[in-house]
Amino acid sequence: MTTNQQQPTDSGAIDQAAFNKVIRDNLSPEGITAIICFLQIAENYMKKAGINPEAKHAVDQAAWFRNTLINDTLGVDEYYRELQRFTY
Repeated sequence: MTTNQQQPTDSGAIDQAAFNKVIRDNLSPEGITAIICFLQIAENYMKKAGINPEAKHAVDQAAWFRNTLINDTLGVDEYYRELQRFTY
């Protein structure tokens, strides 16, 4: 590895600060929460239907993206506050 290459963070993003900035600059907390919900639904469907071993990597990437949005970008508390706003 050369010295100018960055190492992934614990979340898997090469530059977590840049990732968070791009997401927050372009999406509202409500938009981020909606994306998280859709990613969760997709993952639940794939697990219930059965994941083709060749597609597992893609499902793992979607789960990583969801978890990164919850834990590193939005924050768990803000995610749950926004989620409550989505329900009746």
